Amino acid sequence: MNAPDPIIEQERAHENAWYTRALEERFFEREGFRQLVAWNVAAFRRQVTLRPDMRVLSIGAGLGDYELALAPLVAHITAVELSETATATARARLAAAGLDNVTVITGPIDTQGFGEGTFDVVYAMGVFHHFLPEQRRRLLAQCHTWTGDGGWLYVRDPNARGLLRRVLEGWFRRRSTVHAEQEASLDPHVLRDEAVAAGFRDTRLDYIDVIGGPLPWLVRSESRLFWRGVFALDRAWLAVPGLRRAASQFALVGRR
Repeated sequence: MNAPDPIIEQERAHENAWYTRALEERFFEREGFRQLVAWNVAAFRRQVTLRPDMRVLSIGAGLGDYELALAPLVAHITAVELSETATATARARLAAAGLDNVTVITGPIDTQGFGEGTFDVVYAMGVFHHFLPEQRRRLLAQCHTWTGDGGWLYVRDPNARGLLRRVLEGWFRRRSTVHAEQEASLDPHVLRDEAVAAGFRDTRLDYIDVIGGPLPWLVRSESRLFWRGVFALDRAWLAVPGLRRAASQFALVGRR
């Protein structure tokens, strides 16, 4: 048996501690986070055409927020999550919602033995920036193998070229308990080049938000009006082509 990867074990410990605290504080029930999930789901669905017969892989499922939203739209979701704390909660939430077409797997994504062409869609919401560059490139190659012909890859992560990332990320990381040591924002163009090298085609970049992504991690407001204003500002910013590339979050979209 291979020895556990120390980086993976460090990340597992970090994630378990973080999710334990987040659940105690009911962090993911905050209005800002609920609206952020809905915003991200809408961005995903604008880029990826879902069908009722699709088989989907979720990398880094967390507490199952995206699976709760997407499972009614597809045939089956296989959700892989490193944290035991998160997977236990995700299973309970999915069961409570009456969704029986999601299989939640606990463990590292890169050790999963999925067959070639198993999935029609592979998505990862805020996950790839947890990996070191070589791990990321290997995982993209695995994703290409796991995705069927014509299938979709969708990867959303923090944008290293974003305006707020450049100005505030160092300050935020020094004061944050959310981030593990190896996490870093990603350069969208580097990630796209890596996806192309892994074999994906028709790759494109989408830009998701400016302040709507970072703020729910920092602001506790339960005002729906406040968060509607936040995302209205993002919508206006992203409508300007020259400003889009300075967004805080981006998505890489590709086809097999």
